[in-house]
Amino acid sequence: MKDYYKIDLEAFMQNNADLIRTIKSKAPVYADELGLEVVQYINREIKQAHLDYIESLGVKDPYEYYISQHESDRYLADQLIAQHRATLHSSTS
Repeated sequence: MKDYYKIDLEAFMQNNADLIRTIKSKAPVYADELGLEVVQYINREIKQAHLDYIESLGVKDPYEYYISQHESDRYLADQLIAQHRATLHSSTS
Protein backbone atom coordinates (compact mmCIF):
# COMPACT_ATOMS: atom_id res chain seq x y z
CA MET A 1 0.00 0.00 0.00
CA LYS A 2 1.15 3.52 -0.74
CA ASP A 3 2.41 5.73 2.06
CA TYR A 4 0.20 8.73 1.30
CA TYR A 5 1.72 10.82 4.08
CA LYS A 6 5.22 10.30 2.69
CA ILE A 7 4.05 11.15 -0.83
CA ASP A 8 2.45 14.37 0.42
CA LEU A 9 5.49 15.28 2.52
CA GLU A 10 7.80 14.81 -0.47
CA ALA A 11 5.54 16.97 -2.65
CA PHE A 12 5.52 19.63 0.08
CA MET A 13 9.32 19.57 0.21
CA GLN A 14 9.62 19.91 -3.57
CA ASN A 15 7.18 22.81 -3.61
CA ASN A 16 8.88 24.62 -0.72
CA ALA A 17 12.56 24.40 -1.60
CA ASP A 18 13.35 27.82 -0.10
CA LEU A 19 11.81 26.86 3.23
CA ILE A 20 13.75 23.58 3.26
CA ARG A 21 17.00 25.43 2.53
CA THR A 22 16.29 27.83 5.39
CA ILE A 23 15.62 24.97 7.80
CA LYS A 24 18.81 23.21 6.73
CA SER A 25 20.88 26.38 7.07
CA LYS A 26 19.68 26.96 10.64
CA ALA A 27 19.91 23.32 11.65
CA PRO A 28 23.45 23.15 13.06
CA VAL A 29 22.86 25.92 15.60
CA TYR A 30 19.31 25.03 16.60
CA ALA A 31 19.94 21.29 16.72
CA ASP A 32 22.83 21.81 19.11
CA GLU A 33 20.71 24.07 21.34
CA LEU A 34 17.98 21.42 21.50
CA GLY A 35 20.39 18.52 21.97
CA LEU A 36 19.40 16.91 18.68
CA GLU A 37 21.37 15.56 15.77
CA VAL A 38 21.21 17.88 12.75
CA VAL A 39 19.22 15.32 10.74
CA GLN A 40 16.73 14.90 13.60
CA TYR A 41 16.23 18.66 13.78
CA ILE A 42 15.75 18.99 10.02
CA ASN A 43 13.21 16.14 9.92
CA ARG A 44 11.32 17.56 12.89
CA GLU A 45 11.13 21.06 11.44
CA ILE A 46 10.10 19.89 7.96
CA LYS A 47 7.36 17.68 9.40
CA GLN A 48 6.12 20.54 11.58
CA ALA A 49 6.10 22.96 8.63
CA HIS A 50 4.15 20.37 6.62
CA LEU A 51 1.64 19.92 9.43
CA ASP A 52 1.26 23.70 9.78
CA TYR A 53 0.56 23.89 6.03
CA ILE A 54 -2.07 21.13 6.19
CA GLU A 55 -3.75 22.84 9.14
CA SER A 56 -3.71 26.18 7.28
CA LEU A 57 -5.82 24.54 4.57
CA GLY A 58 -8.51 23.79 7.15
CA VAL A 59 -8.07 20.04 6.76
CA LYS A 60 -9.93 18.18 9.52
CA ASP A 61 -8.47 14.73 8.83
CA PRO A 62 -4.98 14.74 7.29
CA TYR A 63 -5.12 11.03 6.42
CA GLU A 64 -8.21 11.57 4.26
CA TYR A 65 -6.59 14.60 2.66
CA TYR A 66 -3.43 12.65 1.77
CA ILE A 67 -5.47 9.86 0.18
CA SER A 68 -7.71 12.23 -1.76
CA GLN A 69 -4.69 14.13 -3.08
CA HIS A 70 -2.47 11.19 -4.01
CA GLU A 71 -4.63 8.20 -4.92
CA SER A 72 -5.55 8.35 -8.60
CA ASP A 73 -7.96 5.40 -8.31
CA ARG A 74 -11.06 7.19 -6.94
CA TYR A 75 -12.79 3.92 -6.07
CA LEU A 76 -9.81 2.81 -3.99
CA ALA A 77 -9.55 6.26 -2.41
CA ASP A 78 -13.22 6.12 -1.41
CA GLN A 79 -12.76 2.62 0.03
CA LEU A 80 -9.70 3.65 2.06
CA ILE A 81 -11.44 6.74 3.41
CA ALA A 82 -14.55 4.73 4.34
CA GLN A 83 -12.38 2.13 6.06
CA HIS A 84 -10.53 4.88 7.94
CA ARG A 85 -13.79 6.46 9.09
CA ALA A 86 -15.17 3.08 10.19
CA THR A 87 -12.02 2.45 12.22
CA LEU A 88 -12.29 5.88 13.86
CA HIS A 89 -15.98 5.37 14.57
CA SER A 90 -15.48 1.92 16.11
CA SER A 91 -12.67 3.18 18.37
CA THR A 92 -14.84 5.99 19.74
CA SER A 93 -17.91 3.82 20.36
